[in-house]
This record gives sequence, structure tokens and C-alpha cells, in this order.
Amino acid sequence: MALANSDGQLDAQVELYRNAFAVVKSMALKSALDLRIADAIDHHGGATTLAQLAADLMLHPSKIPCLRRLMRTLAVSGVFTVQHSAVGAA
Repeated sequence: MALANSDGQLDAQVELYRNAFAVVKSMALKSALDLRIADAIDHHGGATTLAQLAADLMLHPSKIPCLRRLMRTLAVSGVFTVQHSAVGAA
């Protein structure tokens, strides 16, 4: 069945993306739980750098890009927040 208008197509596409992202978020949450990322962040008082997190999780340095993508996914989905430090701020 063809959709009657482009608004209907857009709504269907949005729903498809929401469902796909729900699967990605679910897999990211499982990975975070398996790695105990929340515990490692809590160990640092609620904020840590990616390098510190990788060290606490005992990840090989080659896995840091994967950890970065995982953390970005979790931040975009609202599980964690990103704090940007002001470099050189007094």
C-alpha cells in the first residue's frame, strides 16, 4: 500500500528510525552494564575522561575509539552527559 502523502511517508520513516535507534540504545546499555561503566565513572566522583575510563576498564588503547562511540551513543540517548572542560580557564 502506497502512502497517500509525503507527510505520511515522513511519519513512517521517523517511526522506523526510532525503532532502529531503540535497538542500538539497548545494545549500548548492555555493553555499558557488562563493562561496569557507571561504576567506573562513580569511582571518579561522577566525571571522568575517556582515557581514565579506558584505564579503569582495563581496555587496550586500540579500543578507545570504540569506547568513544559507545559513550557518544549513551550520551545522545540521555544515559550519560558530556561535560566539556574549559581548557586554559582560570
